[in-house]
Amino acid sequence: MANPRFRSGHSKALLLFTLAVLSGCGSDLDLTYPRPSEPFEATVYDLLAGPIERPSAFDVVSGRGRGVPRTARVDQSDGWDVIFAVLDGDPVWLPRGFFESLEPTTGILALDLDFDAVRRLPSDRESYEAEDPVPLTVGRAYGIRSRPDPSLALPCRIYAKLVIDSIGGDPRYVHFRYLWNPNCDDTNVTPEEEQ
Repeated sequence: MANPRFRSGHSKALLLFTLAVLSGCGSDLDLTYPRPSEPFEATVYDLLAGPIERPSAFDVVSGRGRGVPRTARVDQSDGWDVIFAVLDGDPVWLPRGFFESLEPTTGILALDLDFDAVRRLPSDRESYEAEDPVPLTVGRAYGIRSRPDPSLALPCRIYAKLVIDSIGGDPRYVHFRYLWNPNCDDTNVTPEEEQ
C-alpha cells in the first residue's frame, strides 16, 4: 500500500516544479507577439522555368511567433503556402489546392486597396481563392491565409499582406514586400506602431 503522505508530497513537488517552469517561461506563455513595424522584402522565381536551386514558394506559417515568413524551394520542402509560376505567359500565385495531391488549405485574395491601406484581412475561408491561379499585377496588394501550422495540435493560421513591386527577368521572378501578423488567427496586418 502506497504511503498517502508520499503521494501528496510528490504531487505538491510536481505542482511547485510546474509552476516554477511556467513562471520562468515569461512571455513565451503570453502567446502575443508584436507585429513587424516595417515591411520585409522577398523574391521568388518561376516554378516552371526557374532554376531548381532558387525558391519559387512563400511560406507564411514560418512567421508564427518570433519567426519570419520565408521563401522556400519546393524540391526541398512541402512547407509553403503559395507558389509563383508563369502559366500561359501570365504570372500567377498558385495556392496549395491547385495541386491535386495537396489539400486546399491556403488562400490568396487580390485586394482592391493599396498595400498601406489594408488594415485587416478577412478570416473566412470563402474570401480566398484556394484552388485556382490568381493573376499577379505590379502594384497590386494581396492577402494570404496560411495553411494550419503543422507544428501545433490546435489549428493556427497566419495572415499576411503583400504588394508586388516588380515582375521581370529570365527566368521570371516576382519581387514583393510583405507584412504579417505572427499571432495565431489574428488578421490585423498593420505595422506595430500604427495600432
